[in-house]
Amino acid sequence: MSSDRRNFRRIPMGATVGFQELTFAHTPEPATSVYGDISAGGLLISSPKSLPLGTLLKLEMKVPGWGKHQGKFGPAHDQDLRPLVAVGQVVRVETLDAGDFELGVKFLNVYPDDQEALRKFIEASAPSEE
Repeated sequence: MSSDRRNFRRIPMGATVGFQELTFAHTPEPATSVYGDISAGGLLISSPKSLPLGTLLKLEMKVPGWGKHQGKFGPAHDQDLRPLVAVGQVVRVETLDAGDFELGVKFLNVYPDDQEALRKFIEASAPSEE
């Protein structure tokens, strides 16, 4: 995907994400993986299995360092422990050489304060564009 189509800055993370398909058709299996990068609009997940485009996912992401941007009371490191919870939609699937998959996931529903904290964290963490 060309970077000029992106609406949000991305930063590499390599942190953990728990995800589970949102469906009534069957009992979905939860999975844990690593996400490669994140933006205020979505993330890139490594996955051992492919998911169809349009699949809805419940996401629980660890975001190391975002605690100080949450604007809550208490130590920032305590707030780092709280995962970012969101609903996302698979918008891109790519097969990797090792047989795993990369899933591009667009956030559809994030608590507004959490999305704002994530945006501030990314702006503070991203290298300046020159």
